[in-house]
Amino acid sequence: MRRDVLQTDRAFSLIVGAVLTAFLALTLPQSHAQSTAGPIPTDAGLKVAFIGDSGDGENFRRVLGLIKSEGAVMVMHQGDFDYADNPGAFFATIDSILGPDFPYFASVGNHDADRWTAGCTDSRTQRLLGSLLHRGAGCYISFLKNRMARIGAVPDDPNLNDEMYAVTYRGLKMVFVGQEGPSYGDGIYAPYLQDQLATDDHIWRICSWHKNQNAMQVGGKDDEMGWRVYETCKDLGAIIATAHEHSYHRTKTLTSIQNQIVDASCSGPDNLCVGRGSPGRSFVFVSGLGGESIRDQQRCLPATFPYGCKGEWAKIYTSNQGATFGALFITFNIDGDPRKAQGYFKNINGEIIDTFEIRADALSSLAAARRPAAALLLSQAKLQRDRHSRQDRVALRGSFVAPPYSMNPPRDGVTLSLTDADGHIVEIKVPAGDGWTTTRPGREWFFKRKKDGTQGDPIVYAKLGIAFNAKTRQFDMNMKANEMELSPPDVGPITALLTIGNREFRNTQDWRATGKGKKLVTP
Repeated sequence: MRRDVLQTDRAFSLIVGAVLTAFLALTLPQSHAQSTAGPIPTDAGLKVAFIGDSGDGENFRRVLGLIKSEGAVMVMHQGDFDYADNPGAFFATIDSILGPDFPYFASVGNHDADRWTAGCTDSRTQRLLGSLLHRGAGCYISFLKNRMARIGAVPDDPNLNDEMYAVTYRGLKMVFVGQEGPSYGDGIYAPYLQDQLATDDHIWRICSWHKNQNAMQVGGKDDEMGWRVYETCKDLGAIIATAHEHSYHRTKTLTSIQNQIVDASCSGPDNLCVGRGSPGRSFVFVSGLGGESIRDQQRCLPATFPYGCKGEWAKIYTSNQGATFGALFITFNIDGDPRKAQGYFKNINGEIIDTFEIRADALSSLAAARRPAAALLLSQAKLQRDRHSRQDRVALRGSFVAPPYSMNPPRDGVTLSLTDADGHIVEIKVPAGDGWTTTRPGREWFFKRKKDGTQGDPIVYAKLGIAFNAKTRQFDMNMKANEMELSPPDVGPITALLTIGNREFRNTQDWRATGKGKKLVTP
């Protein structure tokens, strides 16, 4: 796959690193308690299975049966599916055991690349070759996207041809990148991971890819990803899930993955920590016992704990240790604690090979710190004073660039203030909870209400819509509100400050008078 194609497909994702965001406003009576924005947890007890290098034979079927019997509610597959370029047969196997609507997310592996891209069977030659080789219809992308659509999981971009996508499901943020090699890892994948995770408030985040660096596996793999992807995810507090080497192994908590430095404050082999920072801290695992084959340990000998190299490995399970196929399971948000998780590797014979706990640092979310204000873009805005009806009007229309699922107004609440040189003109608040409707979670919200202005409620009428526009890759926003009384605004610069959770967005521009001075508008 050519580098220029990847850069074209993700031009917006790489440019919009700081996320321009904008928005709205309104008020409910003061008796409604306002919620405090905070880190985003997963569903309680969310159990995820991690596998890779599966093949599509009896061993894979047994691994899927194990996943089902362990009660996992979703799978993250780290690539190399069936080794036969047969997407139809591969997903038919999954459907036959887990069901057609079971959540199944995947990174592309090197053995999947030829049939990954959408339209991979469009040409006559490709269709003929597929028939001669008994390949299943379709491409891996098509099956993955259709499956996500059935369960309501929406990737950040519908074009997955560049082997990169991000999706949130049941509160777990997942970012997948490809297998094109170190130059892509350092130059394309790492900036994309940074863009997806730098302003993300989910407590638990997973970086998923197929290939390894030599020092991040114990078999015979070379440097095939570059260090920047590892360091980016570690500094942003994300767990790093890989495969490619056909065995299972897991590191301790690392503060430098490139130099294999174990975190002195969280150094136990069975107690792990993840958190943002400079440096951050996280751990890496290889879960490549999905069913294809089992390889030996070539690095970091001896084959028993404590292992060799720099003491970075917590568990190694290869043919040297008598390994058989199985899956890694991690359950997030356990024991009533959203920041606690528990993991274990279990093989198809029912043996538990590895167990550990994970703690997510409080600083792994940005909710505690107010971010610098970003730009708020207004395409049309109006303030109108009406002394006769005592119902002043505020109307704003605009758009802003932000990834889907990056905000949640019904949960976080919203405040919009307009300020001129003399001070506040108006402050409109929308508490979390009541009054909101959601037609497309993470992508579209509506708010509408009408009050009579009694009981100290200054808002008489309010209407708000926010919807993600798939064509422009922006959120469109339209808000109208009638207030009992606005402070008299001045002609000239007016600052609009929008606050959503811990985010602030600012716009300052000149407003001019129209309608014999009764109206202020911009632009």
